[in-house]
This record gives sequence, C-alpha cells and structure tokens, in this order.
Amino acid sequence: MKLFEPLTIRGMVVKNRIVMPAMQLVLGLRNRRVRAYYLERAQGGAGTIIMSATSVDLFIDDEAWGRPDGVAKFIESMKSFTEEIREAGARIGIQLWHGNQLPAGSGMLNVTSGDLIAPSAIANMREATVSEIRSITHKFSSASEKAKESGFDFIEFHGAHGYLLCQFFSGADNKRKDEYGGDIYGRMRFGLEVVKTTRQAVGDDFPIFYRIGAEEKRAGGITLRQSKLFAAELEKAGVDVFDVSIGSDPSRRASPTKRAKMGTFVHLADAIKQNVKVPVIAVGRINTPEVADLILTQGKADLVVIGRQLIADPLWPRKVKEGRFEEIVACESCNTCFRPMLSGKWKPGDPICKVNERAGREVDIPAQE
Repeated sequence: MKLFEPLTIRGMVVKNRIVMPAMQLVLGLRNRRVRAYYLERAQGGAGTIIMSATSVDLFIDDEAWGRPDGVAKFIESMKSFTEEIREAGARIGIQLWHGNQLPAGSGMLNVTSGDLIAPSAIANMREATVSEIRSITHKFSSASEKAKESGFDFIEFHGAHGYLLCQFFSGADNKRKDEYGGDIYGRMRFGLEVVKTTRQAVGDDFPIFYRIGAEEKRAGGITLRQSKLFAAELEKAGVDVFDVSIGSDPSRRASPTKRAKMGTFVHLADAIKQNVKVPVIAVGRINTPEVADLILTQGKADLVVIGRQLIADPLWPRKVKEGRFEEIVACESCNTCFRPMLSGKWKPGDPICKVNERAGREVDIPAQE
C-alpha cells in the first residue's frame, strides 16, 4: 500500500503517509496524561504526529506560565517528550497558533494573551495595529525557534478555520486599506511575512508545515482560486508541506460528521497540489484504509490525515499494515471528542471518546493488547 511508503520532507524522513493532526482535547502539554496519549499513537504506527494548537506566547513569554522560568521549564520537558516519540518511530511537530479572538473560558487551555484583535474590527474585536501585526510575526518566528530547540522535528502554522492567519487572508474578515489588506496581495502579506521570518530564524534544515484554509462558502470569503495563488507564494517563502482544510465556513464543519462523505475535503488538497511542488496533506473524514490509500494512489495528496480515527483506535496504522482489519475500532464521526474544548465542566480524566474509553486516560486504564 502506498499508505506505508516513506517520504522525505526537507531532510526529515517520515516512515509512512499517515498524519495525526493537531486536535484540541484539552489534555495539556507536558503532563503524564498527554504524554501517554501521544506515545500510544506513535507506538501504534502513526508516521507523523502534530501536537494540538499551541499559543505562540507559551514558547516565548514567561508570564503566560505565571512563573519566571516557565518557558525554560517547558522547553526542557518537551526535549524528553519529543525524543520519546521519535524512539517510538514517529516524527513529532507542534501546531503554532494565534487565536486570541477566543476569550478566557472558551475551553482552550492556551489562549493567546493580549486584547482581542482581528484584521478589521468585528464583533468584540478591535482592528490590529501595524505594530501589533509585526510583533505577532516576530512571536511566530521566535516560537518556532524555541520549538526547534525543544526537539520538535517541524512546526505547523494554523492558517485555517478562521484563526488570525486565516482571517488576514479572507476578504470577508480583512477590510483593511493599508499594506496588510486591500487586494489579495495585501491580504497575503501577513502569512508570507510569518513564513519568511520563520525560515530565516530556524534555518534551512527545519520543515515548516502550513494548515491552509483553502475555501470559505460565504460572501467575500476565500476562494479556491485565491488559495492556490497563496499556496504558490507560501511555497516560495519557505513552506514545505500544505495541510489543506477549510477557512471559516458556517455551512461546513472542519471536523465533518458521519453525514459527510468520506474524504470530504480531499478535492481542496487536490487543487492545491496542482499548483505547488511540495507535499500536500488531505483531510476530512478519512477513516478507512481503502479511502486513505486511494487518495494517495490517485495522486490527490501525498499524505493523509487520520484524525478522530486515531482517537478511536490508536493502533489503526499497525492493524492496517498487518491486515488486521476486523480488529479496527471504527470512529463514528460523532464529535464527542469536541466536548472537552466546548465544555467548561470537563476535567482531565473524563471520557473523551464514545468508542474508546482509554482515549486521554491511557495512564488510568490498562491497554488490552
């Protein structure tokens, strides 16, 4: 199966085409529980693992930890964790994120500090100043340097799902008239500057992934034609892999339910792939080995995201490779795993998956295999 062919990305060899995406389960970042959760999926055969969306402030701002040595302690703890994941056979990256439009109490443990800002004033968010934009650009590049120091094999920027990078590119959110708005080239500027400054900071030996919101079905929103142009420019700026999803889209969920067809966003990855030379990741309810391998063999993408399915069954890659299909615990696409992020009452140790009681509780419940 092409699913198990290795791939080299800027010198980083991944053993297969299976990507575990960043999924926010509110497990934290450096405790026993979250380490056990990721380690079990590395041991289960995932080739590439991306840790959940993490505020750029956590890598560079001691105040975000509430202690003077917070960043140093974080980096030190990540070094042992990333080495443990590599020893299990996977490559580990972290998704860097600026989502400070989410207020405290939203369920996210790592909301970016500062005022609620956006490209243009909307709802309860004010318009970001040029000085703030440049400061945030520096935060991304500085956080990327610290991520590399922490032992991560790569970083991914979250430029989809309506977060700040995505908002700047979307004509529905960005109404600016200065250099960071206006036409498509102005709306691309922030994302391109983030990538360019990061490439300078991390050097030529460190892969940069970019989760791109390729389309929005709303007035003035991102079109596929626009995102294809943006992807080509991001590649020139230093992006090595595109993780292709949607932007802010009221008509579609970034994590589609069982009513959506398998591989529901694969056509977006296929379109981006036609316009870039670097690898592309397909996402969107890819649950079965047949669907995953067909995407790859048809050349629609170079890697596939196996997301909620790896919450349901962390051994999915190993079982597929060994032909143990009847043993797979199938994900029901029920989105029960979203409850920790959305509920203010959830606490670590509570169930997060309808079909896998051990998910997020690997330190509490012994494995059956």
